Amino acid sequence: MRVRLFGIDVRGTALAILFLLSSQVMAASSAPPLPLQRVHAAEDGFAIDGELTEPFWKTIAPVTDFKVLEPDTLQPTKHATRLYLGYDARGLYVGAELEQPTDSYVSRLSGRDQFQLNRDNMAITIDTSGQGLYGNWFGIALGDSLMDGTVLPERKFQNDWDGPWRGRTRKTEFGWAAELFIPWSMVTMPASGDLRNMGVYVSRKVAYLDERWGWPEVPPTAQKFLSNLQPIQMRDVAPRQQYNIYPFAAAGYDRIEGDMKYRAGVDMFWRPSTNFQMNATLNPDFGNVESDEVVINLTALEVFFPEKRLFFLEGQEVYVTSPRGDVRGRSLVGNQGSPYTLLNTRRIGGKPRRPGVPANTVIPQRELEAPTELKGAINTTGQTGRLRYGFLAAFEDEVKFHTRQNGTPVNVHQTGNDYGVARLLYENNDSGYRAAGVMLTSVLNDYRDAMTWGLDGHWLSPTGKVKIDAQYMGSDIEGASQGHGGFVDVEYQFRRGMFYRAGLEAFDRHLDVNDLGFLQRVDMYRFRNSFTLTTTGLGFARENQFDMRGFLQKNFSQSLLTGAGVFFSDRVSLNNLSYLTTRLSWQPTQFDDLNSFGNGTYRVEERLETTLLWESDTTRSWFYTSGLGYKSENLGGHAWVWDASIGWRPSDRFGVTLAVQYQDRQGWLLHQSGRLMGTFDAEQWMPNLSVDFFFNARQQLRLSMQVVGIKAREDEFFLVPERPGNLRTIAKPTGPGSRASYDFSKTQYSLQIRYRWELAPLSDLFIVYTRQADFGALLGDQEFGQVFNDAWDAPLANFLIMKLRYRLGS
Repeated sequence: MRVRLFGIDVRGTALAILFLLSSQVMAASSAPPLPLQRVHAAEDGFAIDGELTEPFWKTIAPVTDFKVLEPDTLQPTKHATRLYLGYDARGLYVGAELEQPTDSYVSRLSGRDQFQLNRDNMAITIDTSGQGLYGNWFGIALGDSLMDGTVLPERKFQNDWDGPWRGRTRKTEFGWAAELFIPWSMVTMPASGDLRNMGVYVSRKVAYLDERWGWPEVPPTAQKFLSNLQPIQMRDVAPRQQYNIYPFAAAGYDRIEGDMKYRAGVDMFWRPSTNFQMNATLNPDFGNVESDEVVINLTALEVFFPEKRLFFLEGQEVYVTSPRGDVRGRSLVGNQGSPYTLLNTRRIGGKPRRPGVPANTVIPQRELEAPTELKGAINTTGQTGRLRYGFLAAFEDEVKFHTRQNGTPVNVHQTGNDYGVARLLYENNDSGYRAAGVMLTSVLNDYRDAMTWGLDGHWLSPTGKVKIDAQYMGSDIEGASQGHGGFVDVEYQFRRGMFYRAGLEAFDRHLDVNDLGFLQRVDMYRFRNSFTLTTTGLGFARENQFDMRGFLQKNFSQSLLTGAGVFFSDRVSLNNLSYLTTRLSWQPTQFDDLNSFGNGTYRVEERLETTLLWESDTTRSWFYTSGLGYKSENLGGHAWVWDASIGWRPSDRFGVTLAVQYQDRQGWLLHQSGRLMGTFDAEQWMPNLSVDFFFNARQQLRLSMQVVGIKAREDEFFLVPERPGNLRTIAKPTGPGSRASYDFSKTQYSLQIRYRWELAPLSDLFIVYTRQADFGALLGDQEFGQVFNDAWDAPLANFLIMKLRYRLGS
């Protein structure tokens, strides 16, 4: 049977590609393993203070062969770096002496995992599998701010894991020094005999040069990373059983309801061996201590928000089924878009289902936006041989809605969801990388049961030049037909810094994974590709990153072109450490089958979009950005976008950033009701303020304020055609069901004042005040100040929380 997409014989082409790829297999080179020295840290009175004064440091031969990796010149570094690695049965000891002029320090204190800040730091990545299958990374910035996370093949870094390790830094007469202790008991490792193999990579950021230096030579422009780390060998590394118990207590005052709420519970982590871990939580408190980004979404496409809760971040790497499921990684140049994943843990304990109630029942919006409380959850992950596995279950509590029926208060009760996830992954890294996995999910409730399943496969050639990822998805929703879909992605590296990627995907209209997963749209098949090129040593600039991509998309149900475009991006790193980014895109005439919200399909005009953004040197105490953009609207209107920000960091303890975006839109097309569409002339303001003060690296006071405000005035009105075609212009609707004015305002804001004190590793005291609103109204003659005041007076959330969590364990 032949399958054709856009006139291409998919089956024949896929077989040809696999044949060509198989011919490229060749032996992969590997550096000789580096035996690490076993140390006697306890006998030497080891203390983590950033001073390498313990006797055992003097017995370790330092690693000094660091090269410039960003930009990827691979040249010798300007200043020396001396790295010391030692180990014992408890963990890995890392020491570093990092030379640089003492007047060139760039120190910026921050909360955990703020890796994107341009400051002096160092990081170590450890392939704990010893086979390039998985690992962890740990970083520390000058001033003791910590960063950590996980890494999967080949370079999929995530910062959504936190471990109980320790590190300190110290300024010295030659630059600065760092000292880290990483316990074996907190990382995943396969079973091993007397000899244990791992891989290691160490880098440092020299902020005043805006360069990253590293050892071994694995620049970000290379295809292979995790399987190309420096092999290391150790003996008798068999961590003992580990357990961690995190009891917590929380008290909160709801200023809207005027009542106090108390909650206590416990999180438990048990690792009886290096290759098995069980996590459980009872009566968890997942109250927000960190706000999501404020977004006003008036489209039919759901916006993705990443996970921030510790329990659901621990051990999540086994549930990542493809690079498209990476919920954290984003590109500075091209836009990777929203993830394709069967497991989006933000669904667990998320917004409740809207209950079935009589038409005369009014449910306050804040009742529909409040997160659902959980009774408990359990997550088990492990490895046996080449097989890794994970099992996750979670159980929501009953939801109680405070409603009004004909003005009378009535409580409506609804059962919560029960969630289940199972994951198996077979991996082989003997020659290149090959893996195959299966994943099953279920969501059970009184309304309906939802089941999904997926099969995924992965292949990386021994040379690292060719990479293939594929996934099949299926769904079985009670009361609906089974759905199916999947995708195949191929990546080829011409040379270091030059990549081509192509993807083919298809999802039928019955596929529905969003009870527990995330997939923005179905009923479509799409071909997409991209080309990226990184160039260094340009004379006028340090580095240039160029990205070109395009896609073609049709829907299955109507065989209409529902998406297409060509997108160009270029980011130049100038010699003065500033950046200039330009973007240009063009989309042809196509059909929109989503934004009428099920009321038909209509044609939109070709669109052009271009932006220009300049960013100053962020190592300075004052730094700025400025941008200007233009884009066409769906029916021929236009929009101008201005961006600007200013930041001030007079010291490493204090920083202020103010960012503003303003949009002036003419002809903004929005759905109104039924088949009625309208265009609007609109203004949109998006100010964003953050103020950070650090008493030290472990105590932070932060104020953040995000606002999105829209004022829109009606322009023209249209009807969606009964058959796909052009929108039909009509006069402003009158009569029953119509409005005297369609002018509107919409405001969202999130204000948070947060104090955090890290009492010990993963032990924290939080005091958080949060005020949030999502307010829409008819627009009269108000200015933006009055629109914001109206939203300020109608908050959805207005509460103060104090939470104490303390780690107990081995």
